[in-house]
Amino acid sequence: MLSAGTAARRQNASASVDELATVVDWSLIAQMLRAWRLLPLLGVRLIELAGAHAGEEFAVTVTQATDAGRHQGAFLQLITARVMSVLADAGIASTALKGPLLSEALYGDPGRRPSSDIDLLVAHEQLREAVEIVRELGYSAPTDHFDDRGLPGLHFALIHERDELPPVELHWRIHWYEQSFARERLLVPRGVMTDMWRPTPADELTALLLFYARDGFLNLRLATDIGAYWDAFSATLDPDALDQSIRSYPALERVLLVAATVAEKVVGLPLDQLTEHSVKLGSRGRVAARLASPHPHPSPPQLYADMGLIDGLLAPPGGFKAFVRRQVIPPREILREHARTAQKQRAMSRIGYGVRVLGRYGLAMTRLLRAPERIRPG
Repeated sequence: MLSAGTAARRQNASASVDELATVVDWSLIAQMLRAWRLLPLLGVRLIELAGAHAGEEFAVTVTQATDAGRHQGAFLQLITARVMSVLADAGIASTALKGPLLSEALYGDPGRRPSSDIDLLVAHEQLREAVEIVRELGYSAPTDHFDDRGLPGLHFALIHERDELPPVELHWRIHWYEQSFARERLLVPRGVMTDMWRPTPADELTALLLFYARDGFLNLRLATDIGAYWDAFSATLDPDALDQSIRSYPALERVLLVAATVAEKVVGLPLDQLTEHSVKLGSRGRVAARLASPHPHPSPPQLYADMGLIDGLLAPPGGFKAFVRRQVIPPREILREHARTAQKQRAMSRIGYGVRVLGRYGLAMTRLLRAPERIRPG
């Protein structure tokens, strides 16, 4: 938690670090960070914070993980550039999301933030055409469920048929609650060179907060990115950067305010420097913020249920029905995919699935009542 914070929080934590560094099991820390895909990301910071207390073995482990991340990052950058070039030749603009480019921008090293797939944003009206273009590189047809408009929930996922290239996810949006933010603020404008353009600082921070909320505020990976973004780009942010995004996209108000509040607790994002108004989360927002936990639940079904519950609590006005269809009673195609992923013989009925999900929501609320403060500020 201390190592994930902003530079200011890490600097203020020196006394706590000195105390903890002498008593923790560094081999166990390495195992935990590796399991949570945080070893290069936070390992480097832990060495900087703890110094010699971390030990040579831990330092070697972190160095090896970072080197492996650099090799993987270089490979992903190469394939990302190839896919974007093929799309551009077909007249389809695209923007790379997260991945090694974000790692390099935030940490100065593509190996600090390991990735395993490629996320690209395209305009929704070109999504189907983009799928066909990418398939020409040897990718199988996506199996994602899509609505009456022919659009998936967030993206189409394509897997390489010979498993020689990383998976590609073609997004038309980055969060359940937005219909136009990604296209209007993150997609490279038509006719502009990709390497000569980037979103405004306020829009990039908004995107990171949306990613964080969409993943249910789990783990420290995205929270660390938000803190690192503040360290790198706070000087270029307006004092009402969060207000700007909310004014332009009012449906995102609750999710952005809660995400920023959680990030303030977890990594020290200075919320008072991003909004000129007092933050009012409302009852649903306060419950969602209290459910947030940087510690992944050991049960995957419960983990996804926690994410789904936070999704429902943060839904904008008029978004409850979409939440129910997405999280509680999803389409039969999605249930069949869940069954295939879990290697079950047959999919559960929609009603049975919904009852089980609601039961897990109840367990999450019970945990909340027993332990009301799930996040301890660093």
